[in-house]
Parts: sequence; structure tokens; C-alpha cells
Amino acid sequence: MFTGFMKSIPLEIEEAAMIDGCTPIQTFFKVVLPIAKPTCVTVTILQAMWIWNDYLLPSLVLDQRKYKTVPMAVQYLKGGYGSVDMGAMMGTLVLAIVPIIIFYLFCQRYIIEGVVAGAVKG
Repeated sequence: MFTGFMKSIPLEIEEAAMIDGCTPIQTFFKVVLPIAKPTCVTVTILQAMWIWNDYLLPSLVLDQRKYKTVPMAVQYLKGGYGSVDMGAMMGTLVLAIVPIIIFYLFCQRYIIEGVVAGAVKG
């Protein structure tokens, strides 16, 4: 996602910045990075969701008796013989969703700025 967006930024914008006297570092931080900010935020949100909901790596690395992540705790709420404590499981799932929603709400304005900047009329 990120590579595709960076390839879609026109080279003419960087050339115009170079003609205006920007160094390559200034061109990146003052021209390219503000254009790519919505994509950076979107990729960050997706990666945060991926890491927050990861089950396999923590189950392989952590001591499961001492430490548990939220997805591991949800899995342990399923009892033997198919019994499930639905109240505790739903409460845990709501608590698992809350941090990602809060993170998205803080980053939402950057995503909207990117959508508005990409809307070309005419």
C-alpha cells in the first residue's frame, strides 16, 4: 500500500521543489512527506491493528501461564467440551477493540485530509 502510493507521487513535484532550491532532504520533509501523511497514518492504523490482534507470535514466545495478550485471553475463555462464557468473552472483545478505536479517532483527521486532497473536481 505504501509503496504503491509513493510511486504514484508525480516526479514533477520533486523537480519543481529542486528548481525552487530545495535540497533532497528538504524536498522529502517539506513536499513529499506532507503529501504522504494520510497514507502513513493509514498504514500505521493497519499495522497497529495487526500487532494488537496477533495471536501466533505471542503464543509461541510468551510464558502462557504468566503472560497473556488479549487474543490469548479470549481463546482461554472457551472452556472444555465446547462451553463458552459469552458474557466474559464479549466484555473482553469490547476491551480489545477500544484502543484501536481511540487510536483511529485521534488519526482520523489525517485520513480525511488525504481523501479531500485527492478529490479533484472538474
